[in-house]
Amino acid sequence: RPQRTLVFQLWDGEEWGLLGSTEWAEHHKTELIQNGVLYLNTDSYGWGWLSSAGSHTLQTFAREVTRDAWDPKSGGSALDALAKRAMEQARTAQDSTRLRERGYTIAALGSGSDYTVFLDHLAVASLNMGYGGGLETGIYHSIYDSYDFFTRFLDPTFEYGKAQAGAVGIALLRLADAPVLPWSFTDAANTYRTYVAEIDSLVARSPGTQ
Repeated sequence: RPQRTLVFQLWDGEEWGLLGSTEWAEHHKTELIQNGVLYLNTDSYGWGWLSSAGSHTLQTFAREVTRDAWDPKSGGSALDALAKRAMEQARTAQDSTRLRERGYTIAALGSGSDYTVFLDHLAVASLNMGYGGGLETGIYHSIYDSYDFFTRFLDPTFEYGKAQAGAVGIALLRLADAPVLPWSFTDAANTYRTYVAEIDSLVARSPGTQ
């Protein structure tokens, strides 16, 4: 029996305004604010690399999950595969140096999937995980976005589906019984510093802007 309650949800109405997740979270608002630890979201997936975006207190946690998750293509660590891809995409030696210095980072969440109500309205730490980025098909939300296309081109053997389930399983197991929640507020503070530096840079390039 886990030390924390795990709630598994499948949402309806996502494309029509995140209706299912928003309605449920509004109904359970008080309980979520008082007791909610993390909302872990997965949306679509395909062959590619395991990436994460979310609350920056979760950056170290996401890196450790990615480190121990499986990359179907190489058979090794998903983190190693992600790092190799990033270095291959670096256009200059300066880009490579910057990548090494920065290390693993997660992207910020905006809106567009079912984490929105948890993060933006209830301030529950949120993380979106998924494999993808290996094939730019242009089929999203078209008549070609079908089960047949998926099984023929995106993940014919369902290896990436299994890998994504494994990565999510690692995250849930570690959160369920962690004596202390594995949040890193140093990661969040460092990220906020980069935001401040970016704002300062934009202001410096636009004299007279208030």
